[in-house]
Amino acid sequence: MPLPVSDTAPVERRLLRDVVYNRLYEGILDGTLEPGETLLDEKLTAWLGVSRTPIREALMKLADIGLVEMAPNRYTRVAPIDLKAIDEAIYTTGLLHEHAARANVPELENAVVTRLDKAQKEVKKSAKARDLPALGRAFNDFFLELTRAGGNDVLASVSEGLSPQLLRYISVWEKPFGIDDLPGALAGILTAAKDRDGAKAGDLVKELYAGTLAQFLEDYRRRDADITKTPVF
Repeated sequence: MPLPVSDTAPVERRLLRDVVYNRLYEGILDGTLEPGETLLDEKLTAWLGVSRTPIREALMKLADIGLVEMAPNRYTRVAPIDLKAIDEAIYTTGLLHEHAARANVPELENAVVTRLDKAQKEVKKSAKARDLPALGRAFNDFFLELTRAGGNDVLASVSEGLSPQLLRYISVWEKPFGIDDLPGALAGILTAAKDRDGAKAGDLVKELYAGTLAQFLEDYRRRDADITKTPVF
């Protein structure tokens, strides 16, 4: 997809690098910037209306989390979608979120429960509208709230680091799996959170991720030999 000629919302001058990073991050996740698309400095500066420096800083940060690939003097491009990386991210994220539910739910503060409730409602709204980027963000917000609640900075950082792979894939699903079941699944986890029942919340998170992983493998995973030969699409 060609880059837009201009953006209707000018980039703010304060915290420029972070604003540019967020704009590019969202562009990759919502498909404005497609997998494998070459990212040229002059086109990005025209699109965002900023100088080259904050763009290069943002691109390097995006490369650190696997959304951009950079080869000096060769190319800077949107990273192709890697099926193995997505597979591993779903599996690992499920383990982290299950642990967070079991460990954090018994001591949840009321303010956290309120934010979980808000995120669950956004999941329901986005699923009904079939707005996959919004669904991904709301789903991610729900579990990041749950993960951060325990005050374990390492666990929260790892979960946040895995988020882009999951969010990006949700945004480009051609055949969504479990989309109609997500609101109900999160509603059950939310009920357990309100009851401060960590064991029940953990069991429900485990069940949720087991189902999505199985469906992912059934619908999208090719034979290992095929993946090794052509690991991205």
